[in-house]
Amino acid sequence: MKLTHLAVAIALASVPVIFSNHVYASVNVFLDENTLKNDVEGALSGSVKFAQTHTIDASGNSAQEMPRLTSTRDTLVMFIPQQQNLKKITLRAYDKSDALLGSLVMNVPDQLPKSDRPANSKNPDVIYSDKAWSQRLPADWVQPGLSLEFSSDNGHTGTLKKIDIGGETQVVLQNIRIGMLTAPGPLEKNPLEKESEKMARDYFQKIPVSQLIVGNYSPLNLKEIVLSTGKKYTLQSEDEGGVYDGDMRENIGKGIISMGIDNANFGINSSPGEKQWQPALFHQVAVHQSCGQYRNGRVQHGLSGGNGMATLYDTVGNEFSHEIGHGYDMGHYPGGGKYATHNQNSGWGWDENQNRFIANFFWDKGGDEVTDGHVTPPFKGIYRFNSDTMGGGEASSPLSHYTLHTGYTQKRIQKWLESTAVITPTSASGYLKWDENQQKMVEANDSPRRKPSAFGVPVTTLVGFYDPRSELESYIYPALHGSYGYAYQPEPIKAGQCWADVTYRDGESEKFALEGIRLESSHMNKFHINVPSSKHPESIHIACPSKNMEEMYTQWKLKKLGVDKFYLWGPDKNEKLGSVYHYEQYQYYFKLKSKPFWYFPTAKEDNQYWTYLTDEKTLKAEYDSQLSLLNADYFGENVLAERGIDTASIAPMPAATVGHLFEKNAAQAPVAVAGDDFTVTPTTDASRAYDLDASASQHAVSYKWTILKGAGTFWLQEKHAGPWVREVKSAKARALIPSNTTGEVTYLLTVTGKDGKTASSEITVTVKKSEQVNHDQAFLDSLNLRMASQDKDASVLFTGNIDVGTQPTSKPGYVWTLPAGASGTNGGKPEQSFSIMKTDRIQTLSASVQATAGKVSRTLQHTIIVPAKQESSIPAWDGSKTYDKPCVKVRHNGKVWLNGWWTKGENPNNSGQWGVWREEGNSDMHGSCK
Repeated sequence: MKLTHLAVAIALASVPVIFSNHVYASVNVFLDENTLKNDVEGALSGSVKFAQTHTIDASGNSAQEMPRLTSTRDTLVMFIPQQQNLKKITLRAYDKSDALLGSLVMNVPDQLPKSDRPANSKNPDVIYSDKAWSQRLPADWVQPGLSLEFSSDNGHTGTLKKIDIGGETQVVLQNIRIGMLTAPGPLEKNPLEKESEKMARDYFQKIPVSQLIVGNYSPLNLKEIVLSTGKKYTLQSEDEGGVYDGDMRENIGKGIISMGIDNANFGINSSPGEKQWQPALFHQVAVHQSCGQYRNGRVQHGLSGGNGMATLYDTVGNEFSHEIGHGYDMGHYPGGGKYATHNQNSGWGWDENQNRFIANFFWDKGGDEVTDGHVTPPFKGIYRFNSDTMGGGEASSPLSHYTLHTGYTQKRIQKWLESTAVITPTSASGYLKWDENQQKMVEANDSPRRKPSAFGVPVTTLVGFYDPRSELESYIYPALHGSYGYAYQPEPIKAGQCWADVTYRDGESEKFALEGIRLESSHMNKFHINVPSSKHPESIHIACPSKNMEEMYTQWKLKKLGVDKFYLWGPDKNEKLGSVYHYEQYQYYFKLKSKPFWYFPTAKEDNQYWTYLTDEKTLKAEYDSQLSLLNADYFGENVLAERGIDTASIAPMPAATVGHLFEKNAAQAPVAVAGDDFTVTPTTDASRAYDLDASASQHAVSYKWTILKGAGTFWLQEKHAGPWVREVKSAKARALIPSNTTGEVTYLLTVTGKDGKTASSEITVTVKKSEQVNHDQAFLDSLNLRMASQDKDASVLFTGNIDVGTQPTSKPGYVWTLPAGASGTNGGKPEQSFSIMKTDRIQTLSASVQATAGKVSRTLQHTIIVPAKQESSIPAWDGSKTYDKPCVKVRHNGKVWLNGWWTKGENPNNSGQWGVWREEGNSDMHGSCK
């Protein structure tokens, strides 16, 4: 969706931020105590508030346009008793069957989380409440049917029941940088990729989800572009590029890459070539930074989101929050200016990791907030309220890089996510979906869902265009390498289908079925397939039947409907009565019954001009059922394209997962985990056994190992030196490989749950003679350069060490390059010590080492900082001294430090990034000391 002025990214990193728990003379309370009511039943009365992404009431939140609690998420519960002078309150939590979950002592009001107020703010502090007792509820306790009991030290109790808790929700983000005929943007411009764990935890605080997953792809540098029309570019696009414009933006960045990633993770192997379609089987967004070389130069695209993707300049700030918000079906200014602006009732945020409240106003801005014509006065006449991310808001909190939604928007995001399934291996179908009537998560197994064979594993995503007609030149793009994805077992190829044939390092191959006809008349089809990277795919080719399946299908439809031609509404105005027209928008077929005619019905029904006959889906299903009677190779093979699959030159950054789903949702459905396939070398002198372990299986009460393939050649053992058998009834067994034997054996694990339900899993052991594997590149990839320093007054002694994760095949060598003026010698070892003399200024230098193993090498570099010489006039830090003025210089541990405000006793070494002491020359130096 296009955006004009709303999605301007607010770069938090450009604002120096300092936090302090300093006590201020004037403190305001955000919570309006005049609105409090008694929420509990019993002698202990009081009001209850909750906080996840927003502070909300104990009940009635929907009527107030606020979200409810999300299942399986840490929750801050606050109890504000009406009685005074209580010394202790104990919280007990019970599940829907009234079983005790646990008991917690609540924190006194002074221990309520602080706000995100920056210490350098000139305005008074604001706390959420000065009377609220608080405690954190573990995520697994927060399930529908939860009740809470509050007990005070005077023996009184109060019970809260009927807590409105919604379903489990999930968001999966796939992140990639794309360069189209130009290099992709740098890693430093994609914080979500560079610091996935940090940014995922940050964004998790802003959306009502139980689980947030961020997967990363290796950056993609496309030096050749082929569009779905067959047009090819090698230097630049013929089109003019812009933030929202450019054929490569649409057809490549959004079309083949983003839709390809989405659909490959949904288990959909092919789709229309130009149309950007994905079935949204779970909430997944392909976040991409794309730039392309156009006739008007290099252009970066951004400021766009929706339909399972987001085209972004930046992965932090309001642009990110806004465009991802479009993916939750949010438009601009939800609810108009009133609801697109925060106010005292729209909720503060809560950061569960930092245990701090996120204010919904600006700490350093005052005045009215005018949004879409609606005026919201400032809180206490001081603090201007922020706006929703969909209504021109800002990522204003010093604690966060993302924008806090209003409660109005958050309620609707939550409803959207609850209507979408979550993907989980604990489900029999692979998916669970919230059922509002039953108040629980239920199986989702509607078409076209398929349960993945691999969940959350590194994947190789294969994408490209293919033409079943063989009129346009098909094209396979370089493989995409992702750190987190879902892979699916191939379905049998049917007669008339095309297929992708993927060959793996071990010589095995798999065929993935593709649509056998063009899905758009003027465009090739897309293909998009995930395979686990652990299988080491090496090549792919795309093939279709030799026959023109599209023409055969058209002739079959004509015969089926008893006509010799299909007509279109626009150009074919004067055809005879009884002619059959194709309504392309809805893929309906109508028979003309009256002239002159007007519009088709938009539903499967008749009107005065048309008689509804059928739709494309029904016709295709009947045609495919007839083809299914034929052998898959009945129509021959025509290879359209082939390509080798290269390994990633830059490994994808690790995935990040925040939160989890409630495992007891699948308690009645056992999950069998046999383990990963492995390869062994045969022995020549005696048999050998390898451990099989089903301990990772879930919800199982009994286990059974059998031999699915290879029985008679290979065997099982229950324990060491035990008999050779074909069945073992325990979680652990031994795969027995006789001497001088090669081949494959597949063991089948069957587990049984408490209710008698079973689940199975297979593990294959490949026995083959060993091959010499060269580990030199793996050795280089595993290296990590560490640099330690020791202050020697007039100089600094640096010691570099190389950590080795994988041993090389060849003898390694090391050549160190030291800064100018460094003193130190090295004999080609992985350790290096050298000294740098101090000068009057801070020196920022670099040291590097080139590691070589066999024919490959890698250079590792490390930045070092040499402090300036100590000035004798600068006094040493004194822990007993009070520094009541800012910007006082002190010496400590060989460095010069400046304070930002009053301090006593705080050691500069322990001050931290936001502390009172900052090292001289630091880019984050206090503004007053620069």
